[in-house]
Amino acid sequence: MSKNYNEKTRVQMPAMIHLTRLGYEYIGKMYEENSGETFDSDTNILIDKFHTAFDRLNPGNKNKWLSVFDDIKKELNDDDLGKQFYERLTSISPYKLIDFENPKNNDYHCTAEFTCRNGEDEFRPDITLFINGLPLVFIEVKKTNNVGGMIAEANRMNNERLPNKKFRRFINITQLMIFSNNMEYSALGGIVPIEGAFYCTGARKKAFFNCFREDNFTAQPIPPFNANYPYKPID
Repeated sequence: MSKNYNEKTRVQMPAMIHLTRLGYEYIGKMYEENSGETFDSDTNILIDKFHTAFDRLNPGNKNKWLSVFDDIKKELNDDDLGKQFYERLTSISPYKLIDFENPKNNDYHCTAEFTCRNGEDEFRPDITLFINGLPLVFIEVKKTNNVGGMIAEANRMNNERLPNKKFRRFINITQLMIFSNNMEYSALGGIVPIEGAFYCTGARKKAFFNCFREDNFTAQPIPPFNANYPYKPID
């Protein structure tokens, strides 16, 4: 029983399957020997997929993708919590990185355990999500009833990752960080839930974990926004 009851079988794999049903394509594991070809090790941007999406979204500026890519790499080293990159990401001029008006015009990919490395320092998110080749989201999963609940994960983020300046470029490009132990929300007698699914954004020293709160006005067992979503079949 214990051999099969772990993070991969109970949380990571179900999350990956759910992501494919939402429209993300699993691209397999990213290996270090593919650095510089498949992905850029300084930022974990998927080079070919960024190039392809950029040309599609900016048909009149196809020759500009590499200069924009280089500019992004420079911006991500700034100590601005990713403000410059965010402004570039949400802008539609002079270049568009994401089509916010037509979501189906973007490419969505995911992978597992993709290492973020800078010199001797590294961390490895359980799941990384890409939009148009840009690693904009990572998800950390813990098996149910893990020791310390999500408080343990919050402490690791706030004490080890966020203060480490070597991780700054990876924090700057990440727009959303999600944490889950695949359980219902429970505060165990307190006010702040320590079990369930949480999210945060980048910070210099301390990120505040927030609960997902979606009102179910119809009091249905499965809320309409879940029940009526056009999920894809499991491959």
